[in-house]
Amino acid sequence: MFLAIAVESKQHPKSQNDYRIWYLEIDECGQVIAVGVKSKQELVESLFENYRKTGKSNWRAFRKESERSTPIEIFDFVSMNMHENTHFGNLPTLSEFQGVLDTLQSRLEFRSIA
Repeated sequence: MFLAIAVESKQHPKSQNDYRIWYLEIDECGQVIAVGVKSKQELVESLFENYRKTGKSNWRAFRKESERSTPIEIFDFVSMNMHENTHFGNLPTLSEFQGVLDTLQSRLEFRSIA
């Protein structure tokens, strides 16, 4: 399973639909086994692939001001931009998520490289 934890949008106005999603990969025991970044396109492809294999979503989003994660579905991508999307407009930004990690004194740092 994949858990979307933060969104990173492009700064250029023409590229705002081209955002990236930071996520945790979680195994069957509920333990984090990887941290990754996917583009919107890669996430949609992952969703379609998993629907073909299992008939359901393997993605969830942990939105701001929520105590539970919610499934990410294909229909969530019908909107035109991240802020209209039912999940990603409500995900913390990368810097907001880093603030949470700092508060937890986790000594992890998430930073965009490119």
